[in-house]
Amino acid sequence: LVGAALLAPMVLLRFAADLSAEHLLLWHFALATPLQLYVGRPYFAVAWQRLRHLSTNMDTLVALGTGTAYVAGVVALVRDTSGMYFMDAAMILTFITLGRYLEAKAKGRASAAIRRLLELAPPVATVVRDDRHVDVPLGEVRSGETIVVRPGEKVPLDAEVITGHSSVDESWLTGESLPVEKSVGSEILAGTVVGEGSLTARVLRLAGDTALAHVIELVRRAQESKADVERLADRVVAWFVPVVLAIALGSLVAWSIAGSPTDGLIAAVAVLVVACPCALGLATPTAVLVGSGRGAEMGILIKEAHALEVAGQLTTVVLDKTGTVTLGRPQVTGLRVADGTDEDELLRVAAAAERLSGHPLAQAIVAEANSRDLAIPTAHELEVVPGAGVRAQTDGEVILVGNERLLDSAKVDWSALAADVETERAAGRTPLLVAVGQRLLGLIAVADVTAPRSREAVERLKSLGLKVMLLSGDHEATARTIAGEVGIDEVIAEVLPDEKQRVISELRERGEVVAMVGDGINDAPALAAADLGIAIGSGSDVAIEAADVVLVRSDLNDVARAVSLSRATLRTIRQNLGWAFVYNLALVPLAAVRLVHPAAAAAAMAASSVSVVANSLLLRGRKLD
Repeated sequence: LVGAALLAPMVLLRFAADLSAEHLLLWHFALATPLQLYVGRPYFAVAWQRLRHLSTNMDTLVALGTGTAYVAGVVALVRDTSGMYFMDAAMILTFITLGRYLEAKAKGRASAAIRRLLELAPPVATVVRDDRHVDVPLGEVRSGETIVVRPGEKVPLDAEVITGHSSVDESWLTGESLPVEKSVGSEILAGTVVGEGSLTARVLRLAGDTALAHVIELVRRAQESKADVERLADRVVAWFVPVVLAIALGSLVAWSIAGSPTDGLIAAVAVLVVACPCALGLATPTAVLVGSGRGAEMGILIKEAHALEVAGQLTTVVLDKTGTVTLGRPQVTGLRVADGTDEDELLRVAAAAERLSGHPLAQAIVAEANSRDLAIPTAHELEVVPGAGVRAQTDGEVILVGNERLLDSAKVDWSALAADVETERAAGRTPLLVAVGQRLLGLIAVADVTAPRSREAVERLKSLGLKVMLLSGDHEATARTIAGEVGIDEVIAEVLPDEKQRVISELRERGEVVAMVGDGINDAPALAAADLGIAIGSGSDVAIEAADVVLVRSDLNDVARAVSLSRATLRTIRQNLGWAFVYNLALVPLAAVRLVHPAAAAAAMAASSVSVVANSLLLRGRKLD
């Protein structure tokens, strides 16, 4: 902002004001000096540090070019000659700093992701001390103490259930939407949410050693270990700076020997100005700016240049299952009716009981009944049978919805549907038997189904030459069923967050450039560890923070679009860098022999920058589908 505020009046004075050369130089000196001291200070500081260690980078070229132009402007002012040196120096510093700002703006996301992870666990635990329930900060809870977790509360620490029974939402850990039944002897983990029924549990692990704490540490380590992609420009600068200095010094000496020290000084200044990497500094950020803007228009949010570069080099895409390939919520997938009934009756009766429950499976059944506009009868006195299902009363009869154990306890014969139960379970779906009194009505199969365009998305990724894998915390049978439906051959199932991260790390060690696509908190370590983390926009805040790219529309096809956009952007960056280097390589020798004056060198530098920007803008019209 400071650079732009000082550069703008310099340009206006140059082209819009009727000033003499002397007055113009005075105004330019007054504006360029604070810009040089404030905006240029970091570049000169780094260049000096590099010089002390006998090394160079882009900052060295910026310091040389702007410093030389500024000094040349001061000489012109003292000697009462003309020249646009001050404005050249100001333009270089302002444009280079703008590029640096665009690159750095989106960095530092790790702390936000970790903060959201920390919010998963409550700050205090309800501990039983001296037969009283006391709220104690997590850091003061001792191992082996008894804690109480009420319905709807988050579990504060990893613990073992002593009394009680409840279904617990473990979606942050496993990614699965279905709650897990917990009873005496079961382990409950920090950050999970207790459903119906209170639990009393013995603390197994303290705050710094819980499964949640380990996930936080995995995310922190993975994000901090991510190195920035080394720019081609910086690699070339290592030899480019010494060459430029040698040419500038050679020009000065050669022209001085030839009897024209003034021409030698002008040539040296022209060489250093023309070598300043303004186009190089703009090559990457302008392409990234246009590419990321194009992505935003399509609902693909790209957080930093690193993401575009890596996405263009991918070899493998790893997909999470729940909420990524699937919809992330249970749906009714099939109905099997017993003799003497029909599908509508089966759904009406089941929905009457399940409407009283908040369980995800119950919600799926009620949603299916509502979608068919069925008149759901009134039920009451819901009773949750731990690990089996629910009972309810309607019109003097008992409704049963649950598994085989529930019907066995009521002595209902379900043998007619035994084969269907096994078939549904083997396919990774949840079979729920429904009965009224002693009469079996049928079976309702519920599962998390594939998203409508998942198969198309997998085919598009394969068409781009990418290997596609499925990585899930769900059961093997369920994961393989979903993979088969969308055309994925390689499946790794029943993995926890740290194991997901390990799978990603092993792929990278084998030389693969890996993208991880996920939506759950349990995906955060893998998203952070991958070369490229892609989060589904409807997913958890933690996943979105840990990822490099966010798909706002939750359409898996946008992964392929992001890859295509990134490849196009990467090509543009390489073209920009190529043009910038051609400009430097062509004009530096011409400047050395005084065929390019410093003012013309600055104009050529501006033209080079314009060409880089124009080439980047072509990305807006690039077809990606």
